This record gives sequence, C-alpha cells and structure tokens, in this order.
Amino acid sequence: MPALNAVTLLLPFLPDLCFWLYIAATLVQLGFGGVVWVYLVGHRAAGSILPEPPPGASVVICARNEAKNLQKYLPAVLEQQYPGDWELVVVDDASQDGTPEVLKAFQEKYPRLKVVRVFKKEHPGKKHALSLGIAAARFDLLFLTDADCEPASGFWLQHMVAALTAKPETEIALGYAPTRPRSTFLNGWIRFETAQTAIQYFSLAKAGMPYMGVGRNLAWKRRVFQRGGGFQAHLELPSGDDDLLVNAAATAENVAVCLAPESFVYSEGAETWAQWFSQKRRHLSAGKRYRPLHQLVLAGISLSQTLHYFLLLVLLLTGFGTITVAICYLLRSFFLFFLYKRILPILRESRLLSQLRFTTRCSQRTMEHLYHYL
Repeated sequence: MPALNAVTLLLPFLPDLCFWLYIAATLVQLGFGGVVWVYLVGHRAAGSILPEPPPGASVVICARNEAKNLQKYLPAVLEQQYPGDWELVVVDDASQDGTPEVLKAFQEKYPRLKVVRVFKKEHPGKKHALSLGIAAARFDLLFLTDADCEPASGFWLQHMVAALTAKPETEIALGYAPTRPRSTFLNGWIRFETAQTAIQYFSLAKAGMPYMGVGRNLAWKRRVFQRGGGFQAHLELPSGDDDLLVNAAATAENVAVCLAPESFVYSEGAETWAQWFSQKRRHLSAGKRYRPLHQLVLAGISLSQTLHYFLLLVLLLTGFGTITVAICYLLRSFFLFFLYKRILPILRESRLLSQLRFTTRCSQRTMEHLYHYL
C-alpha cells in the first residue's frame, strides 16, 4: 500500500518528469555528437610514412573450417606490398574441412606463410589459437585480421605499420573493418550499425578514451600482449580476444587511429538476423568486462538514445509539450545527419546517406502530421 500511495502521488507529475527526462536525453545525445563525434568530422588520413628501415611485421590469422574463405581471400593478404620483412602466420584451429590442404598449397607458393596447427579444440573461441600464433610470430609488431576478410588494397599492411610506428608511445593501432555491401535490407542495417559503432569507438579514441578495437583490422606491439598477461583474465569467454585486450591496455597516449581507405579490411556480414543477433550477444557479453568508467559512459549513451525515442512516443501520444518535443527531435535528427554527412564519406559509406536522408524526411513529415492531428 505505501508503494501504491507513492505512485498515486507521483502520477500528476509524470508528464513533467517524462518531458524533462526527454530534454535531458536529447541534450546528452547532442552533447555526445557535438563534443565527441566532431573529432572525426575534420579527420584527414595521414600518409603511410614508414621508419627507415621498415620494421618487421607479423600478420596473424586464426582459421577454423575456413577452407573456402582462405582460398578466396588469403591471396590479398599474402600479396601485400610492404617494403620491409614480414610474415603471415595462420593458425589452423583444429579444422575438420580442407583447411590444412589449402594452407599447404599456399605454402608451396608463398614462402612467407607460416602455419601453426591445433589438433584438438579444447578452448572456446579463438584466444588459445591466437596465443599460439602470437608465440610463433617472429616480429614484435602484430597485425590481426580474420580468414573471411579482404584488405581493400595491397597497402593495408603498410598503412597499419605506419600508424603503429608513427610515435614512440603508440602501442595499438585501430583499423576500420566495414561489411561488404549487398542489396539486402539486412546488409544495409549491418553496414550502418558497423559504421555507427566504428564512429563511436574511433571518436572516443581520438577524444582520449579508447575502449575497444575490432580484430578484423587491429594491430598492437607484442609488449601490450605480454604486459596484460595475454588472454588469461578472460580466457573462459568465447569473445573478447580483440576489444577486451584493447580495453585493458589502451590509454589516451598509446592508441593510433588508421582511417586511410587503403587500410580498410572488408568482411562478409551475417546472412541472417539470427546470426547477427548471435554476434551482438557475444559482443555484449564481452562488454560486461570493460573498465567501469567505459561501461558507465557507454551505458549513458545507450540509455539516452533509448529514452529519446521511448519518451518521444510517450509525450506525443499524451500531447504533452508537443511543439518542444518535436523541435528537440528534429534538432537532434538534423544535427546527427549533418555529422553523418561529414563522417560517412571518411568511412567510404556515402551510400548510407540516402537511407539517413529518407529517414530524416519521414521523421519531419511524421512530426508535421502529428502536430496538426494533436
């Protein structure tokens, strides 16, 4: 009964509470976009200036039952035009398809290819296999990608090495890993979500709070892996071989961002919604191990976005503060569209602007109709 009485007393104030929460959520969204995303608006890709002589580099790929993907995409990695000494280490993680035969054929053609074989799968995910690949690597500059990934050019490795060695204090280089475009709604959604996530972690990295990276296009110096004890802190998790290591080791000074289009690494996206949800669930499970500050910031961003849309609907249906609500919504929509218009071309995703333009126009028309109706 006391709880019911408290709710009854609060009911007259709920519209005002919802209204001010909506305003607060919108301001957080505008503030995050204005203060953080702006770091990418003026971004200009730096040239790939390498030290003299170019340092040695080890590319590490883990593959489990990836015979078809290796046959299709591995040549693009093996034929990188890097002027220094480098190698490709592929860890065959107890594959049961034709992966060993495919790798043997590639070894006969490419002497720089080194194969590490895991005969029995005893650990979830690829952390154990990746640890073996890193241990087998000859060089201290380590570059990670996946078996289903294809560099955008023959200069991917050169750009990533340049980013990792541009400053003495740099220990981690974050690269961009977009999804290959297809003419499906799911693919469009995945590409937009991938770009939005990248904008967030690149922006925060440039703002001095790096919190994650993506293993499809990531580089670090061996001492980062050794200093953090490898993957021992989260070995039981099937995910987190990339973002958790970055989250634990990254600082405002030791992370570089590489956004040269030639350094992008493209991959196949999920083919079904079930696969996409499964991937997101694995990523969220790793996010629970982020640093408390990072969890707080990311939760605030996510909560403000959820409240912005949820309370928008509540306030419009109740007719409370309709004009102010509509103005806030449109202000946020046009402001974010402006930022996307400046940032998406940097990520070579200008085609996604048509989807955003359509959504913004629909939102404007909907607001106009709701205003006249209410």
